Amino acid sequence: MDKRKLTKRIIKHQHGTPNPIIQREEEVMLSLVDKALATTSNSQAIGRNGEIPLRDFLNRYLPYTLRAVTGHFVPPSGRLSAQIDVMILDARYPLIAENADGSVLAMLHSVIQTIEVKTRITTHDIEKMWKDSIEIMELAAEVDGYGNPGDFRSVHTTAFAFRSAQRLDTLEWKYEEVGKPDKSGLDITVLRLSDKKIKKEIGVELHFEPDFASEKSKKVIGFIPIPGASFTPLSDLYYRMVQNSYYTMEERGYSYGDIARHVMDYMSWATASWDKVFKE
Repeated sequence: MDKRKLTKRIIKHQHGTPNPIIQREEEVMLSLVDKALATTSNSQAIGRNGEIPLRDFLNRYLPYTLRAVTGHFVPPSGRLSAQIDVMILDARYPLIAENADGSVLAMLHSVIQTIEVKTRITTHDIEKMWKDSIEIMELAAEVDGYGNPGDFRSVHTTAFAFRSAQRLDTLEWKYEEVGKPDKSGLDITVLRLSDKKIKKEIGVELHFEPDFASEKSKKVIGFIPIPGASFTPLSDLYYRMVQNSYYTMEERGYSYGDIARHVMDYMSWATASWDKVFKE
């Protein structure tokens, strides 16, 4: 082979710069959401036009060990969760049900992360997001470790917004005011900020970092709010999602035999005796 004909182009994202591949994905997603906002006032239709592009993106890029779906989950007790915009599932688990609209019913054991999606985030949304997140964690606590935000086996609760309706400092203030990081590790990603003080097209992640008693201690004495700016927040969300999902699966440590036993917690045989069938 003639080495002179080999391309010299290097495709590698450099830290602290926009991810050019994901940047194109962001632009497509934003255009779809902006189109929905311009063509309808129906909040449900607008909501679906926000959820669908995000789920489609995730299912194109996520490894086959993970899948992004919408719907509900149930713990072994059978209590139904609220409707969840996006759930990241361990794809080794079967679904309990899938409906004609694509929504699913999933086993709690399979749930790794939940995402609440908004087209344009407000402080009112942030307050509700924390409430919803805590309710998810309370229900997830039925499985050992799943409802403890300090445990890597836990379900991760996150939120995602395409744009902000208010300034960054207003969103930060509300996130800190109503946040309960000891009950839920809610991170919020905003794809594009609407803030006249910020001249560049940029987004942000709102996050609480645990404050430890010392460098060597695992004792958490509080939480520090840390907003993180990003040129392409979707790439950081995706990167963190894949990395944390694999850490969670590793910490849970389920073998295929464990998964087979978990299935028995949710499903039962429907075998009927012939005597009972004929009597009825």
